[in-house]
Amino acid sequence: MSGNQIFSDSLIAFNTRCDVVFPEMEAGRAKHLLQKIKNEISQIELAVSRSSEVSEIWQVNNSPKNEWVSVSDDLWELLNISADFYAMSNGAFDVTFAPLFEAWKTEDSLSETKITELRSACGFDKVELDADKQRFRFLADGMQFDFGALEKVYALEVLKDLLKQEGVSAAIVSFEEECVLALGKHPGGEAWPMGIRNLDTPNEFVHVFTLADELVVSTGTEYIDLETGTLKGRKILSPETGKVLEGRKTVSVKAKSALIAAFVSYCWLILPENDQSIVADQLKDIEVFECEYLEDDVKTKQTLIGEEN
Repeated sequence: MSGNQIFSDSLIAFNTRCDVVFPEMEAGRAKHLLQKIKNEISQIELAVSRSSEVSEIWQVNNSPKNEWVSVSDDLWELLNISADFYAMSNGAFDVTFAPLFEAWKTEDSLSETKITELRSACGFDKVELDADKQRFRFLADGMQFDFGALEKVYALEVLKDLLKQEGVSAAIVSFEEECVLALGKHPGGEAWPMGIRNLDTPNEFVHVFTLADELVVSTGTEYIDLETGTLKGRKILSPETGKVLEGRKTVSVKAKSALIAAFVSYCWLILPENDQSIVADQLKDIEVFECEYLEDDVKTKQTLIGEEN
């Protein structure tokens, strides 16, 4: 007997696993939608993912100073989003940190002189955008973009619009629990539960969000590899010092926009509290959950930004 059922499948995107769940959907339609999802993600990867050496971003990052470069719609959209986030955070959120980040990938320590040298090729204020011709140019030598903090959440925004256009009332799209879209409401209740795992005891949750047509994005200096169950480190750079952040901390953010959630989670990870308040004043209807892992304790903090009634 055929009929609606819970459909789930996975694909590899941006070098990570993406899980898709359609509750109460006929299998044939679900497979058709999954193929559309794959097509959309592939297009975005070919534009902005540094994990693919044939992507547009690899060509763009070889552009010399002062040379105008025309770009695809996806890359143009991300450039404008990045410009907005750079301004909103007073330069803390910066997709041009790539030269410095690449150096830290292979080094445990960089001298102050080297950091200063690399930072001369960083700063979105050294990027000029031409909206009339959908093009940009670097204003300094050696500049590069890295949209690693935005590529998956941008994909979720595109998929959210796609699924709504297709008339999907409920769905889950998750990039290994770090970026999760919960479309609509849970079939058995009002909201989808989304747990944030304890890094030291992954079977336990330090917090549970409830989502209804919303998203959760998490970032941190460590993360759980769901394929192996092991804990791995992630190098996050301080915009103030250009050095790798110390300590063990994660930030998870619930919002109606995946891009805003990613922006806030990154800012809350790297900025002091006074600077966080400057960002918060520009936002509304955001839930932030911070978790700091101390030597013998786990310190948590929940913040509601501009909550709507």
